[in-house]
Amino acid sequence: MGRKPVIIRHISKEELTKLYKSETDPRIKERLLAIIHLYEGKNVYEIANILKRCERTIKWWSSRWNKSGYEGLTPQNRGGREPKISSDEWDNIIEEIEDKGMTIKDVVNYVKETRNVDYSYKCVWYILRVQKKVKYGKPYIRNNKRPVDAESLLKKE
Repeated sequence: MGRKPVIIRHISKEELTKLYKSETDPRIKERLLAIIHLYEGKNVYEIANILKRCERTIKWWSSRWNKSGYEGLTPQNRGGREPKISSDEWDNIIEEIEDKGMTIKDVVNYVKETRNVDYSYKCVWYILRVQKKVKYGKPYIRNNKRPVDAESLLKKE
């Protein structure tokens, strides 16, 4: 069969079992189970068969355990691509458009004109409504022919 990998025993098997039982994340729990099997002396191929995983995955988990211990088993989300406009810049945009009664389409055009960045309607909607919690205000049409002092003119009559 396959050769047994060298596993560094950062903690005792009892402590490892306690960690396994108290863990709530299923991905980390599965990885801890693989390390427990390695502690017990099983080889990579047996563990891969038990957990229904590829041998390479078990070897990868064991090497991460050897390097970093428990922290090496936590999923490392490295995120996605960098945003075109930073969060601080979106705060500035929100301040600039605050009382202008702009629709999402208007904001898309505004961002394209002022920042030279092309965003889709859906993306701008998500940033404004979900991430930045900008309240929805329905724009209303202003009459351009209306005089500036229309309210005072109405009161005089």
